[in-house]
Amino acid sequence: MTDWVYENETRNYGIRKKIGINARELCLVLFLVVPITGTLIFHLWVRSEITDTGYKIQELSRLEEALTRTHEKLIVKEEKLQSPERIDRIARAIGMAPLRPEQVLPSRVPSVTDDIFVIAMVSRR
Repeated sequence: MTDWVYENETRNYGIRKKIGINARELCLVLFLVVPITGTLIFHLWVRSEITDTGYKIQELSRLEEALTRTHEKLIVKEEKLQSPERIDRIARAIGMAPLRPEQVLPSRVPSVTDDIFVIAMVSRR
């Protein structure tokens, strides 16, 4: 160090500049910094997962609404296709006609004596 007033150059050898860090200070810094850094990283990860989940929920809600609209359109279309008036109109257009009374065949009910093995179905309500 130079004294500019008296123009003397003196050195102070008692004060030394520290180079590096000792193990105790390093452990203290790591003990404080690592948990805080880990907590902040965990917090950021949780927030990003919440945001991603929100976007996924929003997209699935839109998809559900689109599928519901499509389902309703298909129900209406099915009802139109199954209407008896439409079926009758198409049948007449291809040359079909209603049955005459002599064309109607009575349904044959199988008798128990026809078959040895009979399966009986009972409806329980």
